[in-house]
Amino acid sequence: MLNRNALLLVAGAAFFALDASAASAQDSTTTRPRSHRRIPVSKESHGEVVAPRVDTVTVFRTDTLRMAPRVDTVTVTNTVTRVDTVVQTVPVYNRPVGGFYFGLAGGTNLPSGGLRSVNNVGGIGQAAIGWRNLNSYFGVQLDGQYTQFSKAAPYVALGGNPHVWNANLDARLDVPFVQHIFGKNTWFTPYVIGGGSWVHYSDLRMKLEELNTTTTTGEDIHPVVADNNWHSDWGWNAGGGLAWHLGRQEFYVESRVIQFKRGSSDDNAFNRGFESARQIPIIFGVNFF
Repeated sequence: MLNRNALLLVAGAAFFALDASAASAQDSTTTRPRSHRRIPVSKESHGEVVAPRVDTVTVFRTDTLRMAPRVDTVTVTNTVTRVDTVVQTVPVYNRPVGGFYFGLAGGTNLPSGGLRSVNNVGGIGQAAIGWRNLNSYFGVQLDGQYTQFSKAAPYVALGGNPHVWNANLDARLDVPFVQHIFGKNTWFTPYVIGGGSWVHYSDLRMKLEELNTTTTTGEDIHPVVADNNWHSDWGWNAGGGLAWHLGRQEFYVESRVIQFKRGSSDDNAFNRGFESARQIPIIFGVNFF
């Protein structure tokens, strides 16, 4: 309804305006101003194209930029270093060395034969020099020994403490085919040893071979003689041992029998009347090559 009324109002106003213009044109009394300049009027030529009207349309584009929340990524790198250690075991063998050597030993000496029961066990010390060829299992040795036997109680009055020196020149022969029974680093050598002996002694109690009397049990009692003079006699020795050779050292345990007889180097018949005397040293020692 409002739009229709407005249209009628506009139409009325236009009509009123046109009526007023016509009335003004018909009024002759009114002096109209005239222009002295002639306004040229030209007729549009046929077919003339009027340039089209260009309306500029500005289009405003609004881009909406949405920023995503910022995400900071923290990367934690755990580095695990694995080290594989390969240990290669290279066996190192101690090569046994032969040739000349010097040795020291000690132990105990047991009296036996004509020395048994009239002397007690004593300590012994030994020093030795020698030569051995390991490849041929053969060697020679010169050693010196000293023993001090203890005095047996029934014969204390016969003199002082017995002193005995032994000098032995021996050949040594190793037993083959068992060198590596304890492994590659140990040269194991059972051996036998033997040779000649020279015995020098003083105050050594010794039994005579001649019988003196017999006890009621049937045991023979031999006369016992000892003096403080030094005597020397020849004899022999034989025995064996076990040796462990490591590089330039050889450790061993050994036992021998050293036998001699008083008067073996004397023409005196009395001296030849004694029983055979024996010593049995048991020693532990080391040789240095």
